[in-house]
Amino acid sequence: MRIASFVYRQYLQSGRLARRLWSLPRKVLIHLLGDPTCSMQVHGRLLSMRLSHSLPIYFQDHPCYDRLPQRIAQFVKRKSGHVRLIDVGANIGDTIAAFYTGPEDQFLAIEPDPNFRKFLIANWGANPNVRVISDLCSSESLEGTYRLEEKNGTASLIPSTDGLALRSRSLDDILKDDGFAKPANILKVDTDGHDFKVLAGAKRFIAENRPVVLFECAPFGNAMFVEQATETLERFHQAGYGCCLLYSNLGDFMGKYDLNQLSAIKNLFFYQLLTDALYYDVLLINDQDLEEFFQSEARFFADRVADRNLRPSALKAISG
Repeated sequence: MRIASFVYRQYLQSGRLARRLWSLPRKVLIHLLGDPTCSMQVHGRLLSMRLSHSLPIYFQDHPCYDRLPQRIAQFVKRKSGHVRLIDVGANIGDTIAAFYTGPEDQFLAIEPDPNFRKFLIANWGANPNVRVISDLCSSESLEGTYRLEEKNGTASLIPSTDGLALRSRSLDDILKDDGFAKPANILKVDTDGHDFKVLAGAKRFIAENRPVVLFECAPFGNAMFVEQATETLERFHQAGYGCCLLYSNLGDFMGKYDLNQLSAIKNLFFYQLLTDALYYDVLLINDQDLEEFFQSEARFFADRVADRNLRPSALKAISG
């Protein structure tokens, strides 16, 4: 682990030319030594992961990448006094690290991939406020067989006639049987293509609790992507959410969108499909608190405009 960690840190801390040089021993370790375990700093916590995991690279190279959860956590903590997160697609536990604000927080971490779950347990298993379960979240509860496709720290589960036997359960059924995080105030979903199914299986929980919801919105080859994305947003509107906030895959703010009129979002879906190199993170907050968080985000990102003279214009544009 020490050698792998050292190589990865040198790779991250190097400039463009030196990084190319350090990429060679990293590739050798990954391909010839079976992708060894390393220990890297993520969200202020040392996390174990495979050397091939790309999260530290994105975190290093993109200043807004994966920083949104920390701002959400601080906002929710201020409003509720605690964070209670349901993390669907928990991976190695990096999202828990991002949302963690203190020992009073609770986390229900759902990760069906045994390879990631091993690291999730290594990173958080000793914490009594983190509960790890292995079910595959979907729109309904049933048994199935899936093929795992892993790449650079992410994984997709593809239905297959042979492969990994998994129990698929709706989040509503999981919460009915397991009250650990039942009063959760945040739901995060990142399942590389199954997000709409997960949310469809959480209709009761969302309607009854109106938690903060953060989910990934990406095609992943789904021919029904636009229809399912639209249906998901309409369901949120029916549950009482008035607007959503959109972010790019690198964490940049893309504005507030009315769920009563989805034409603007559909135009973004068209651009998303056209570029084939972009996904969105969709954030929903109950209407009572949305405007406060939105204004905070607008100021935060307006202050990031490189030309200081243009920052007031940016703030006017995003604030409408």
